[in-house]
Amino acid sequence: MASLLLFAGAARSATFTRGFSDDVWFNAGWQAWMPRTVDSGARAVALEIDWDNAEPSAPLRGSDPTNPTNPAYNFAYIDSVVRRFRGTGVQLLFLVTDAPRWAQGAGGTTAEYATGGFQPNDAALRGFMTALARRYSGAYPDPAQAGVDLPRVAYFQAWAEANMAYKLSPQWTRSRGHWFNIGAVIYRHLLNSFYAGVMAGDPGAKVVFTGLESYGNLPGGPRARPVAFLRSVLCLNTALAAQRCPDPAHFDILASDPYDVGSPTTAAINPDDASAPDLGKLTRVLRAAEARKTVLPASQKPLWVTEFGYESDPPDSYAVSTYTQARWLEESLYVFWREGVHTVFWYLLRDRAGSATTGWFSGVYLHDGSPKPALTAYRFPLVVMAAGTRAQVWGISPRNCTVRVQRLISGQWHTILAYRRAAGAIFDDHLPLAAHGSYRAVSGPQTSLVWKY
Repeated sequence: MASLLLFAGAARSATFTRGFSDDVWFNAGWQAWMPRTVDSGARAVALEIDWDNAEPSAPLRGSDPTNPTNPAYNFAYIDSVVRRFRGTGVQLLFLVTDAPRWAQGAGGTTAEYATGGFQPNDAALRGFMTALARRYSGAYPDPAQAGVDLPRVAYFQAWAEANMAYKLSPQWTRSRGHWFNIGAVIYRHLLNSFYAGVMAGDPGAKVVFTGLESYGNLPGGPRARPVAFLRSVLCLNTALAAQRCPDPAHFDILASDPYDVGSPTTAAINPDDASAPDLGKLTRVLRAAEARKTVLPASQKPLWVTEFGYESDPPDSYAVSTYTQARWLEESLYVFWREGVHTVFWYLLRDRAGSATTGWFSGVYLHDGSPKPALTAYRFPLVVMAAGTRAQVWGISPRNCTVRVQRLISGQWHTILAYRRAAGAIFDDHLPLAAHGSYRAVSGPQTSLVWKY
């Protein structure tokens, strides 16, 4: 059977930034992981900056907390990591979280203080963020290299999963027999102080909203439902009408951490939860806030996924197979793209060490450095899925080259679609809905995993 070859010049082409969230670049042996990061196609990396590590003690009275050279700050270890990305083409995102004990409120429990999130001090956070953004503005002299500036960090995320009590507390307060999500109010104040600090340090930087955990509990529980939490932060009621909002939330990019209880197409049951296929619930709230001017600055804000992943077996016998992990990784990227996501961060690059109860195993590499199928899925994803009355072919080019989509017919691979794409660019097209079979994509010496539709 002759192959059908179409050069699909009319197919939509767009960039779709992939990144990793991990601490592998902080650790011994990081040199081995830097080229693997770049080779994977990742063009962004999220680095967690724990405020309590960077500023363990309060600045001395009368000293300037916005000065990056303030002796209260421990930036040397951050400098060393940031230098490692110089010249790699990888953008950095600082996820800033975990307040030091001295910068948390009074009246918390030992457990609440241990999370680093009990009523963080807004003024102290503002000073810290000014110093941090100024130091990594791209125009600050590197103290270890004369005549050279420290690399720039252009993105700063305000807190980790702030709709969870073990990240930010208290989440709830009870008044007149009803639960009130005080965590959303605490977060709005925190976010605005964070934003003001970043803008004072580097007016060109971008502030990213907390990555909203996808599932919540009943009021009073340890997790606030993400859609409800976002409405409260943005001063909207359940009908998305504006409420009194004297200090609207300030940020540039909305974010979600849509960990799922099933596959990437498994929707949440509760209307105020938002798993991978439900991210439109979050953007609907955001667009309402933009229209009602309860969010600043006044511009349409993109949506990012700042953390997601699936653990695999091996090494975790309770997790999904490495094949399923790879397929769900590809499927997740496709689902996010359809929902208008601009940038995604997979958690992790390398499996953590430890047992099923102490480690985490969502890496595209095993801890020993052996690649999983997920690495190919991340570098060169291909998806063929039903989309309305047709099947959609979708993927990301791994290199500047022609990408050929092939179908297995009578034991032979036949090219049915071809695209000229730059590295990291999207290719997508449609086939008849009934076009079931096995597909792969080829770009020079690189081949995607086989997708069975």
